[in-house]
Amino acid sequence: MVVIAFFALAAVGSVIRWKTTIFFGAHKGTFIVNVIGSFCLGLMVDLSDTGLTLIGIGGLGSLTTFSAFCANIDSLSEGNYRPGLVYALLTVITGVLAATIGLNI
Repeated sequence: MVVIAFFALAAVGSVIRWKTTIFFGAHKGTFIVNVIGSFCLGLMVDLSDTGLTLIGIGGLGSLTTFSAFCANIDSLSEGNYRPGLVYALLTVITGVLAATIGLNI
């Protein structure tokens, strides 16, 4: 039953990510889902191991996306590294702040 729930949450997370990047565009959509995922992971600090596995890895792991984050940095850095650097720093700093807020709620 846990495996089925894991796959179901993974499917939901990936569809939400896909729809968000379609609606907001690749760079903004990836930024949004990564920050929301960081916040939600911060909220999950008191969950059981099963809850962390299902929601944290299954749902939020498929919602957030490191590969798209790296691809966005690469595409923004073509010809000039500054936009990619700003995007990377903004995403990481905002993600850490979001997780900190989630931890303290």
